Amino acid sequence: MSKSKEAFYHRGTSYLVMGFLSVFFTQLLLNLFIFGYLELEQMGGVWQSSFTVQAFFRENLSPEVIEKVKEEVETLPLVGDTRLISSEEAKSRFLNYFNLQEKDLGLEENPFPPSLEVRARRVEELPLLAQELEKIEEFEEVFYGGENTEALLRFYHFFLIAGGILLLALFVFSLLVVTAVTKASIQARQIEIEVWNLMGATKRFIRAPFIYQGIMEGLGGGAVALVVSLVFFHFLLDFLRTSFPFFFWISWEELVLPLGVVSILMSSFLGFLGAILACNSMEEESAK
Repeated sequence: MSKSKEAFYHRGTSYLVMGFLSVFFTQLLLNLFIFGYLELEQMGGVWQSSFTVQAFFRENLSPEVIEKVKEEVETLPLVGDTRLISSEEAKSRFLNYFNLQEKDLGLEENPFPPSLEVRARRVEELPLLAQELEKIEEFEEVFYGGENTEALLRFYHFFLIAGGILLLALFVFSLLVVTAVTKASIQARQIEIEVWNLMGATKRFIRAPFIYQGIMEGLGGGAVALVVSLVFFHFLLDFLRTSFPFFFWISWEELVLPLGVVSILMSSFLGFLGAILACNSMEEESAK
């Protein structure tokens, strides 16, 4: 093997390794993101009963109107559950919370209006649900949350935004590397491609092996990332359950399907798109 061919061979191998590793690390971080998202979903589902929207009715509404409003609220797509709180129950809650007797209030009439406790289907949808309830005229005041709810929502939104930006940057980087690898493979077979063109081969026929290479490259990186992720999460969840047994951890079995589907589809798409971009770029350069 000549020095030029040997140098090109090593350079091509380096590109292939870079492409594989870029897909591998991108998919690995994506799997970590999916784990965090599913864990937040698990926490939100468990804590959902603690997070409600409290909607207070206006004065002098008849029981029929209140029941009609309750039925209307139950039809909203964001609503998970509703509970009607009467004036007497509201007063009883207040007295129990502050450890008071009814005589301690010193009031002849019950000052507590009836209200509707509404739970959202998902914790992060509480603000949207509150906005929907504020549009109903029969409600005097609507509020939700507290420090725990606000903290969870802030963390949830930060996690999605920061994770989304990071994953987008990694996706673009991996796409560039896969594109460069495919372009290097095309350049290495330039003479063979010219022969195919002279023999009348179609564009699809010439592109096919490079697109196949890109898909296999991405699929290989994604498959290895899937195996590493599942092994890592298996030991991590065992450690977390042993160290913090009363926390709400997601089960390992719940990770297998989403990680498997995303790893296979995402990595294959990454390799396919990189190969398409490389083929288009080389064709444009050849046309000049």
